[in-house]
Amino acid sequence: MFNEVNRLFATKLKKILRLELHNEDRINLYCVGEYWAAFDKSAYMLERLVPDADPPMVLNVKGYPFPLVMYNVYYRTIDEMCYRCAMARRNLEYIQFLTTPIDDTSYNLWYDQILANETDEDDEDDDHLS
Repeated sequence: MFNEVNRLFATKLKKILRLELHNEDRINLYCVGEYWAAFDKSAYMLERLVPDADPPMVLNVKGYPFPLVMYNVYYRTIDEMCYRCAMARRNLEYIQFLTTPIDDTSYNLWYDQILANETDEDDEDDDHLS
């Protein structure tokens, strides 16, 4: 999956960052192999709709000053979402769903918690190496 994410970032990172900067009501999904990936605010909204997928991942992207949160769901999960969510755009590599607007305070709390969990896991890994 990470090879696909790297290819996606090589061609669309600036567009992804621009879309997420002011995103309030759209889940932007990108095909990465057998998964669909959402980033930052889209990841937050997707996790609210599909809370039982794998936990969010924190990515440190070269040339970007802040960690990027990625949330992945299997391809089949998104096919099921197509029947219950309003879709704005769809092609083979990109889907955009419409959703209710998010509260920036809730998003910021979620983002901070994801980063804190990542830091805690890194500290635990360091403890095991000693």
